[in-house]
Amino acid sequence: MEVVGVDIDSDAAEAARRALTAAGVGHRILHGDALTIDWSALGAFDLVIGNPPFLSQMATSTTRGGASSRGGGPYADAAVEFLALAAEVVDPDGGRVAFVLPQSLLSARDAGAIRASYDERASLAWSWWTGERIFDAQVLTCALLFEFGTPSATPGRWGRVVTDREGVPEVPSDLGGADTLGDRCRLNANFRDEYYGMVPAVGNHDRGPKLITSGLIDPGRNWWGERPIRFAKQQFDRPRIDVSKLDDKMRGWAAQRLVPKVLIANQTKILEAVADTRGEMLPGVPVVAAYPKSMPGRASSDAACEIAAVLTSPIASAWAWHRSAGTGLSSDAIRVGPVVLGDLPWPAGPLDRAVAALRSGDVRSCGALVDAAYGVTDRAALATWWETRLDRIEQRQPTNVTASTRDR
Repeated sequence: MEVVGVDIDSDAAEAARRALTAAGVGHRILHGDALTIDWSALGAFDLVIGNPPFLSQMATSTTRGGASSRGGGPYADAAVEFLALAAEVVDPDGGRVAFVLPQSLLSARDAGAIRASYDERASLAWSWWTGERIFDAQVLTCALLFEFGTPSATPGRWGRVVTDREGVPEVPSDLGGADTLGDRCRLNANFRDEYYGMVPAVGNHDRGPKLITSGLIDPGRNWWGERPIRFAKQQFDRPRIDVSKLDDKMRGWAAQRLVPKVLIANQTKILEAVADTRGEMLPGVPVVAAYPKSMPGRASSDAACEIAAVLTSPIASAWAWHRSAGTGLSSDAIRVGPVVLGDLPWPAGPLDRAVAALRSGDVRSCGALVDAAYGVTDRAALATWWETRLDRIEQRQPTNVTASTRDR
C-alpha cells in the first residue's frame, strides 16, 4: 500500500510525512495545489479522500472569478472542483471517493453538472449529515462516500442525504398534467442593484407601494404593518417605497412590478407565498415574485390566487425540499429561486375550492384541496410533516392580527 497526498500547507505536508514514516507506510506526500499538479503519472487510485477548502464564490476574497474549469458553474463552491478532480483520478471500476463537503453542494444549481457526472459513473454508498456545525467551518457540512463502476440508481437525488434524515415524505413521480408553474407565470428575484436602488425611497411613508420582505410572508398571509422589518440597517413598522425618490431605472422597475402577482419567501421551512391581487406591493431582496402570464378569459388576479394556493400545499413544499435540500442557511430550511419553482408541476385537477379556502385564511384546507388536485389520495405522511412545520410558523405570529394585513 502507498499513500499519495497533496497539501498546499507545507507544514501539514511535512507532518503527514513524519506520521506515515513512523507508521511504516509507504508514501508520496507533495507540497502543492492539488488542482494544478499533473496527476497523469500517478495512476488511478483505489481510494480518494479529502476535506477540501470551502470557498464561497460570492465573496471577492475567495472567488475564482468565473466557472470551474472542471464543470462547476460560476457560483459553485470551490469544493466542487476537488470533488470533480477526485472522479478524474479514482479507479473507474471499483474505486471509492470519500469527501467532507459543504451541504449546499447537494442541491446547488451550479454544482449540477458535477453531480450528474458522478451519477453516470458512481453510486452513493454511504452518507453522513447532522444539520449541526461539527467542523470548524462557517457552513453546514456532510460526508459522502461514492463507489465507482455502477451508475446511481437514483440520479439527481443527492438531496436525500438531508431529506431522509429530516423526514421529508416522498412525492409521486407523476404529479400534475403537462404544465409547470413556469408555464403559467414569469418568475423573478431581485438582486443587489434593486436593493441599493430602493434604499433612498424606503420609509414609514403614508403613501406608496408596500415593501414586502421574506420576513413578512407566511403561508397565505402577509404581515405588513404587523411585523417590523429591518432594511438597510434600519427598522420600519409600515415600510413603503416613495416612487418619486427612485431614479428613472428604478421607477421603470417599480411600474413593471405593480401588477397582480405572488410573493414567495426565499429562505423557508415550507413554501410561503402570498397573493398581491391588487398589485400594491413591491418585493424586497431576495423575495421571489411570480407574475401570471396572460391567459384568455382569466384575470391576472385570479391566476395569482391559484398560484398562491398551489404553493401553499404539502406537495409543493415536499417537492421543493427534494430539489433544494441543503441550500438553506439552517438545516431545517431551503432556499428557493425562480429556476426551482418554475419546474414545479401544475396540478391537473380544479383549484376553485383551494383558492376559496386560502382567501378565507384556512391554510390547512387549502393544502388538502391542492393535494387532491394533484391526485394524491394517501396524504397522511405529507400532511403530518407539513402541518408540523406550519404549526411552528404560526407560533411566531403576532397576537394583534387585524384583517387589514391579509390580501383578500
